[in-house]
Amino acid sequence: MTAVLLLAAALIPGAPNPAGRITRGGRPRHLPGALVPAAVFVGVVVFLTVGRLSVAVATLIAVATAVWSVRELHRGRRARRRQAATATFLGHLVGQLRAGSALPQAITSATEQLDDHAPAELAEVLRTTAGHTRRGGEGAGLLLEAGGSVPELAAVGTLWRIADRHGIPLAPLMEQAQARLDARARHRAATTAALQGPQATAVVLTLLPVAGIGMGTAMGADPLGFLFGGGLGGILLVAGVGLAAGGFLWSRHLIAGAAA
Repeated sequence: MTAVLLLAAALIPGAPNPAGRITRGGRPRHLPGALVPAAVFVGVVVFLTVGRLSVAVATLIAVATAVWSVRELHRGRRARRRQAATATFLGHLVGQLRAGSALPQAITSATEQLDDHAPAELAEVLRTTAGHTRRGGEGAGLLLEAGGSVPELAAVGTLWRIADRHGIPLAPLMEQAQARLDARARHRAATTAALQGPQATAVVLTLLPVAGIGMGTAMGADPLGFLFGGGLGGILLVAGVGLAAGGFLWSRHLIAGAAA
């Protein structure tokens, strides 16, 4: 039992710390982190049921891979939503500034025009910044401090501070920031569409050993009995699952890097 728990801690991606799960608004930030205890639970149940450490380790590797994939998918979706909402905010802000509104009023108006589905952490930071600037405070510092939870706002805060220090009009800088976010979104969409084929190939290659096991069973062999029986079969099971999971994770890493 202890060995299974230690392997679970080593193989399964770490859950976010409690401070990182909650935004300033009190909403959870990393919901898929709840899958990590479930992965450990599945591994322990398999060990207690089958009685084979190799089967439990292979199960943990497979579940850890699934957990990582779900977390990365969730994180990517939230990042895309944040970038889209930030670009929308900057568009409204630039429009208000070019129309002659003062900066505090422009930020407040642009924040109020955010979509209801905008990420909570982004809306919270922008509302706080708008209130701070209305009271005469510096909003750039708040955006820079929020860069950890909302990375898109860190660049906005840097440009804002540069504009304040050097007397540069803010609207053109914010317009350039919006253009960069829009260009990044277009690049990601085009690259993701172009990589649909490699993504499908990665999934097929990952599941190919399962098809081989099915073919062996259909031919009258007993591959499952060999793999689940411990000994050399157990070693091959862990090695095979580990290699399949490693190949899948590496392909996902390459695809994500190309789309970034």
